[in-house]
Amino acid sequence: MFFKDFVLEEFGNFNNFVERKYVLCESAFTRKGKLSLKAMIKYPLCNRKKTTSIEVNRFLRNELNDRGVTITKQAISEKRQFIDPIVYIDMNDSFISKIYSRQDEMASFKGLHVCAIDSSIVEIPNTKLTRKEFEIPEKTQPKKNTSSARISCMVDTHWDFVISSNLTNKKVNELTNAMIHLDDAKDKIDLKKTITTYDRGYNFTELMVKTIQLESYFLIRAKKSTFKKKQSVMETKRINDATFRITLNKLKIDKFNSEDVKKYAEEIRNINVRFVKVKLKNGTIETLLTNLPKEIATPEELKHLYGDRWKIETNYDRLKNKLHIEKFSGKKKIIIEQDFYSHIYLFNVLIALKHDAEQQITRKPKETTKYKYKYKTNINTLIGNIKEEMFRLLTDDKEEINIAIQDILDIASKDLVYTKINPPTNEEREKIKYYHKKCKSNLQDSF
Repeated sequence: MFFKDFVLEEFGNFNNFVERKYVLCESAFTRKGKLSLKAMIKYPLCNRKKTTSIEVNRFLRNELNDRGVTITKQAISEKRQFIDPIVYIDMNDSFISKIYSRQDEMASFKGLHVCAIDSSIVEIPNTKLTRKEFEIPEKTQPKKNTSSARISCMVDTHWDFVISSNLTNKKVNELTNAMIHLDDAKDKIDLKKTITTYDRGYNFTELMVKTIQLESYFLIRAKKSTFKKKQSVMETKRINDATFRITLNKLKIDKFNSEDVKKYAEEIRNINVRFVKVKLKNGTIETLLTNLPKEIATPEELKHLYGDRWKIETNYDRLKNKLHIEKFSGKKKIIIEQDFYSHIYLFNVLIALKHDAEQQITRKPKETTKYKYKYKTNINTLIGNIKEEMFRLLTDDKEEINIAIQDILDIASKDLVYTKINPPTNEEREKIKYYHKKCKSNLQDSF
């Protein structure tokens, strides 16, 4: 499947998002000046995360095609406060909806999409203004304590696209974010053909009920204390795959946050949950909870589906260490949100072009007696080229956009890195004596 056409259409329709409905002040952008509404919406997309004053003047000179024009960073920061970050959410929603309109081609497991929901903590500017707007308690020693927020994403574990994202106060729990993602995603992908995976922190009955209400599927890695009696029954009877009826009594329902889910739970009064015990490479037994029927997924298939969940961590690494999403260009919450949501949109464009570039690779990787390798696009180079060509991509000339996209793809299909198709198993890694010394997290059980 090629995504180039979607990228071309999306950038070609950029002017559709240059609308007054995204302006937060009626008097803003009513006069002709250096900084137009279109320029202000484009700026976060063109920002290369360099020094603000350098970025501001580089952007303006390219935008106005005037090498002598200058402006202060305070001026552009003031104008950005009038732009609603929702414009970048709408841009991303438009892009994702177009891609997933071709449902059959996007399916990755027996006609189903497989997604993962998880959150991560990001550092935000450690200033009094930022802490106040994100409702972070004042620190006694602000110079020694960083400020942080929570980002949460719903990611396709096969295609890597971020279907839904959210930036909130760190106090907003993972369950709340997950419920938001499910409501958001139902307008972009077919949730009836979607499996969503969750880690131990999402062992919530409310989330299961919400997913069943949406006629969708869940796959959750359970804690040992989750439905402990039912897990004990399986151990006693030595059963690895069993379905139990979970009663939704008043005590459980009263703990639900969503009034809509509460009402639905009161109607159905119980749900059927499949408990599946799987064995990890190191011998540890884990329990997976799902509503997927046995005829759709075997225990071994469920194990592999959950194992693919690690890819969401790869995406967080790309966002933080490749796109440098934590290098926010302002202290105000509205500017931080603009930076975040514009880079989620750019990330999806990046992933789309990455897939296309890798389909154009003709070079054969080396092989050894132990491992096979495959070539992939150098994502650092791809990001740099997209940022460099952003002014060509955000023009009104579709032919120029097409040429710019092809130039990016040509370089991305030739600047490559290679990776192992079959990485070492846990047993192979344990032979290396120093493997666990540096990071305690390497000792954790893993799929």
